[in-house]
Amino acid sequence: MSNGTTKGKVTPMSNPNAATVHNALPVELGKIYADYAWNSRSERNVQDMADTESAGFDGFEANIGVSGQITAIILRNTNGKSLSGKKVSEPFEVVVGFRRFRAISNLNTKKVKVPNLPPGTILAEVRDVKTEVEARILNGQENTLRKNLKSPDLVFLARSLATQGGMNQVAIAEALGITQGWVSRLLKVASLPLPVLEHWRDNKPIAAVQTKDGMFELKADQAKTGTELTEPEMRALAELKGPPEELIARYIRLVKPAPAQGESDAAATEKDKVLEHVKEVAGLMGGMVRCGELANGSLDWNRVIGPKKKGYPIDCGKDDSQARLMELGDAAQDAFDKEVTKGAKGAVSKSEHPSAN
Repeated sequence: MSNGTTKGKVTPMSNPNAATVHNALPVELGKIYADYAWNSRSERNVQDMADTESAGFDGFEANIGVSGQITAIILRNTNGKSLSGKKVSEPFEVVVGFRRFRAISNLNTKKVKVPNLPPGTILAEVRDVKTEVEARILNGQENTLRKNLKSPDLVFLARSLATQGGMNQVAIAEALGITQGWVSRLLKVASLPLPVLEHWRDNKPIAAVQTKDGMFELKADQAKTGTELTEPEMRALAELKGPPEELIARYIRLVKPAPAQGESDAAATEKDKVLEHVKEVAGLMGGMVRCGELANGSLDWNRVIGPKKKGYPIDCGKDDSQARLMELGDAAQDAFDKEVTKGAKGAVSKSEHPSAN
């Protein structure tokens, strides 16, 4: 290769934890294939660094342009086929370092010279990664150790290792360096229908599903404007019993509450949307009581509903006045009671509930 580049040092890899970069050398960018759909981080998470780095992706890219590349990426020999099974002409594929690869590729497109690299190259270590499971563990390890994976990414990673890799919870926990309890929670969410998971992670539209309550769908223009649920809210949804269509409809109602009768989406106020969201989440919790997963009287809405920025699980919106919180608490209690009374356990009276005192 020109510019002092190399095909990379192939390091036999019997243990996915043996992630050394001692033999890293510059590799030409044009010889590298990057499948962002395969990466354990969703493509929007590759670009969105707001959660972990205040300067964002642009700042990350600019820093490499000034200081150079510090940590090598990890590549695998493709032998003509990508990890997802696609035929590729590039001899190498990215396994670890998708953000670095994108940043340095962008800098080269802008003709910005990275200080410690020959033009058109990236510092990389090429490994003999034999299986997709081995690659996923390696990819997931770096991101979980750096706490760069968002909840949807972790769910997809755990789901892939369990279904495609045949790994149990203990093995997944050990491979990714997280607790078994965390893996259990991730796999609970992973049991939700795929359209729900794909919207949660990638904002993909959801095709129409028919239920006894009507037709539900998320069109492309609606998919990006809904409420983004937290991992605990997704887990609560996964605890509910019902066919996939019902769970999909529940999810759609959560992220895109229907406007009141005779009212258009444009006319629905932000307060109305918050109220509908609170009622829906409370209904989910009532469903958990009905299923025996949550004890009657164990919820205190004063501790559950409040400003999201202060750590409350259910966001009250911009208005956090006492009157508004009481209004939302009453609405939540009503929705909770209605859901509980659908079963045989009976309603939770306000005298039994801590928030009524």
